[in-house]
Amino acid sequence: MKLNRLAPLFAIVFFMLGAASAANAAEEQDIRDFLKVTGFDVAIASIQQGAMAGPALTGEDPDVFGRQWVRLAEEVFDPDEMITEAVEMLSAVMPDELLDHGAAFYSSPLGQRLVEVENESHMADDTEKYEEGERLTGELLEQNSIRIDLFREMGVAIGSTETAVKSIVEIQVRYLMAAVAAGVSDFDVSEEDLRLMLMEQAGEMRKNIEVNSVVANAYAYRALSDEELIDYLAALQNPKMGQVYEILNAVQYQIMAERYETLASRLVDLRPEQEL
Repeated sequence: MKLNRLAPLFAIVFFMLGAASAANAAEEQDIRDFLKVTGFDVAIASIQQGAMAGPALTGEDPDVFGRQWVRLAEEVFDPDEMITEAVEMLSAVMPDELLDHGAAFYSSPLGQRLVEVENESHMADDTEKYEEGERLTGELLEQNSIRIDLFREMGVAIGSTETAVKSIVEIQVRYLMAAVAAGVSDFDVSEEDLRLMLMEQAGEMRKNIEVNSVVANAYAYRALSDEELIDYLAALQNPKMGQVYEILNAVQYQIMAERYETLASRLVDLRPEQEL
């Protein structure tokens, strides 16, 4: 089952920007420069690291396919291909005005410092990152640190929680429906019912995302001062930056949805590996 190529969130971006904005979209090289200066290229490339969670979405043990799964995930979530896809999408919908605004901030001394720590966080080992983030979060809570509120406000400024909830549901729906169509899952439910089932869990999902976001930020920004984070929050609260992140989030989740859909359709080619 091949679902609509444009996920609802990405389609909304087209609607909001309108034809006039799309007509003024930036050139490909400008987009690539933008990705590099903002670190969004690293964020896209790091999607591959999370791909190992794919089989769990259909109740499979991620380790059951062994090295076959690793090879398939590396192929489907090829960083260069995903970045090229991001460039194509952004070229179609990112107006020059927003491109320039985002690039101007992230090319500043504070912006480049943020990109440095965010890139490191994207590529760090997930287990180690979460454990250290949890430890740091515990310390911040004990100290009643302003940083906890700053992390939460940063998420609000870019709408990350609500975007993540809707997009995770879309990714799961597309993955599971593709797995069913490929005959690798006997999940017997319609797409409409599946979407409703997942949305019923939105409240719990939202709480988990908010907690994980604070933990991730505690790790990523551990070397930054409170003053630097306050300045960062101010930059994120600018309406133009909000639009920049709305587009970037939509592109990132669209790429993830398409790749997981492709991956699910190819699980039929894998065979469980037996221990010797």
